[in-house]
Amino acid sequence: MSIKHKVLTASILLAITGTTATTLIIAQRDAGADAGNAARSAGACALRCAALAVCAPAAHATLQQPFADASARSGATPQAQLDNHPAVQRARELLQADKARSAAAHGLSGANADAALAAESYQPRDVIVEADGSEHVRFQRDYQGLPVIGGDLVTHAKNGLLSSISKTLDLALGNNGAAPNAKLSSAQAIADAGVHFAGRFLEQPKSRMVYFAKDNQPKLAYEVTFRGLNKAQRPVHDLIYVDADNGGLLGRDSRIYSAESTETSGYTITRGKVNITTAKVGAEESDGRGPGYLLRDDKRGGGTTHNTGGTVVDLIFGGGDFSAPAMFDADNVWGDEQMSNVARTGVEAHYGVARTWDYYKKFYDRLGIFGDGVGVQSFVNVTFSYFFFDIGGTNAFWDGDAKRMVYGNGDYGVSNPVVAIDVAGHEMSHGVTQATSGLLYSGDAGGLNEATSDIHGTLVEFFDNSPKDPPDYLIGENVNLDGTPLRYMFKPSLDKDADGNGSFDCYPAAGFVDEDPHYTSGIGNHFFYLLAEGQKVPKSHRKSLLPSDLVCNGATGLKGLTPVVAGQIWYRANTLYLTSQASYPDARVATQTAAQDLVDRGLLKASAVKTVACAWEAVNVGLPEGSDAARCKK
Repeated sequence: MSIKHKVLTASILLAITGTTATTLIIAQRDAGADAGNAARSAGACALRCAALAVCAPAAHATLQQPFADASARSGATPQAQLDNHPAVQRARELLQADKARSAAAHGLSGANADAALAAESYQPRDVIVEADGSEHVRFQRDYQGLPVIGGDLVTHAKNGLLSSISKTLDLALGNNGAAPNAKLSSAQAIADAGVHFAGRFLEQPKSRMVYFAKDNQPKLAYEVTFRGLNKAQRPVHDLIYVDADNGGLLGRDSRIYSAESTETSGYTITRGKVNITTAKVGAEESDGRGPGYLLRDDKRGGGTTHNTGGTVVDLIFGGGDFSAPAMFDADNVWGDEQMSNVARTGVEAHYGVARTWDYYKKFYDRLGIFGDGVGVQSFVNVTFSYFFFDIGGTNAFWDGDAKRMVYGNGDYGVSNPVVAIDVAGHEMSHGVTQATSGLLYSGDAGGLNEATSDIHGTLVEFFDNSPKDPPDYLIGENVNLDGTPLRYMFKPSLDKDADGNGSFDCYPAAGFVDEDPHYTSGIGNHFFYLLAEGQKVPKSHRKSLLPSDLVCNGATGLKGLTPVVAGQIWYRANTLYLTSQASYPDARVATQTAAQDLVDRGLLKASAVKTVACAWEAVNVGLPEGSDAARCKK
């Protein structure tokens, strides 16, 4: 197996379930208002609330300063309480009214309309109330008690009025509310789905009945779950969807994604000496190791870093011991000048998690991956085997089911321990996508999923801004000892191997179907670079590339909006407007909508929307059919 396939690509797919925890650009309360102004504002607010049941706090928005009103922050409302949240109740009422209008427009009336409306139900996944009173509620859709894969949607409302709905599926489902009736048995569905699982089984497949919504053509389907290895000997946990009538393939997804706080410092592999947060503990908290310090960050949700002692995860038989306690040191001095010191690996992983947490908190007011203020466990010093034969430690992945990070220990003479900060930011951002848009891991959505992680991993590196590792638009450049990156955002096709396999620069007219999401992510990465930097060749490649090499449509003179602004637009689009089966054209509309939101709030100039449109057109991504969204040139 090549190093390129072993690094990151082993296990960074992601789940589509879990509690959504979307966040966005929100506002900082004005701190200078006097008590009288505050009282008058409160009185006026109460009057508006009485009239509209909606109230927004007075606020002043900036791109980098979110406000900290926990009642409005994503993830602040526990899942069990979402049904009773006023914004959710309003959204349901608005949604019901919109559904009734849509039913009439589709020619449904009388008993048929009533049956269709009653058969469709919505379960809230998250609610966000912005400083200006805008309310965003994300719902999962069921029909006749069955989950609708790809039927998720987000309502957008303000002042009691529905502004829009982000969705890929319209109202009509099934036979006007008739109960589902599958022609295939579960056993036959598993057999038919198995034809599309090109790998080795590790456990008995399972199935459940769902509706699968694609291209606005929902079908009764079986979701069949397989665990095993694919042809590249990478572990997979595939969800394969087959038609419940004829067993035809409809789609696929995956669920594996290759005490007292103290401030101290520690040595890392790639960033030299850095500041970290640890926890001072007594002997009773150290698992018999005496009083000292743990690699536990209680300032960031209690996230911990663990040394597995070289535990081996076999790609055939699984395993691996993740029971090790958090790493411990008696004097709070972590690592030394020796590159082989495992403490350095632990410090870099711990540091990367902390900086990723701080990045999401500063720019998006997000507290942790799931917005719940809970840190993650990180496990270092892991190796991998295949049929018990050692294949090294050049791997890192986010385990969406266990909600933990796993870092390989690298391969001697070939690669470092896989703990680089952009790798950590990349993998944990898979968890953020898991919790928000739930982008599937196939087709265009798979590319958007991977691009989202590359984008935020890169922005974490920019946020850290270390002189030891100056920020750039290269992915994983500190993994391989020779400095060869895994991906290049400004010219994705530079990663192509001798066989011609690699990332796409330009979006194909037919979109993507079965291509590797690590390659189809090139479109999103390429767009993001142009949006952030414009048509500017990085210094590292000025001898080999021209500005014209950075675009697909012959455009000249493209200007960027800066990495921070581009990141705000992408994050808002992913958390508020994208749904699980979004395409690249859908992402264009979502990012242009997000940019317009920021223009409306006075955070960006009106020209920003056109800049977004031009960046998409430069990578050959057009608008969905019938869309009236802005174009680069009228």
